[in-house]
Amino acid sequence: MTLSDVKGERVFDVIADIIDPITSIALDKEAKKFFERKPAPEGVEPWDFFLQQLRDSLPTLIKSHKHDICKIIATIKGVSVKKYVSEMTLPSLLADLTGLLTDQEFRSFFV
Repeated sequence: MTLSDVKGERVFDVIADIIDPITSIALDKEAKKFFERKPAPEGVEPWDFFLQQLRDSLPTLIKSHKHDICKIIATIKGVSVKKYVSEMTLPSLLADLTGLLTDQEFRSFFV
């Protein structure tokens, strides 16, 4: 589920509930590096550059902002953080993170 999937009056609640965790991530210079748009250096393939950025920045984002990430995903899904975390598995987290971090609407908060 992405931010674009949220419809109707629920949009107000989602925005209100994700402002704090998004701001927390956006204020963290190290975590924010993941969202910076940079062209691949000359001689480096774009995919290789993307993977390098992923390797360099994603662990910091995940380790430093576990609660923020869970709050954002849970809110978008319409469940409590407690419920989301209790049902979270490695595959579900990877799928949810991929969906969130590739969501252009979500990424626009950091550009």
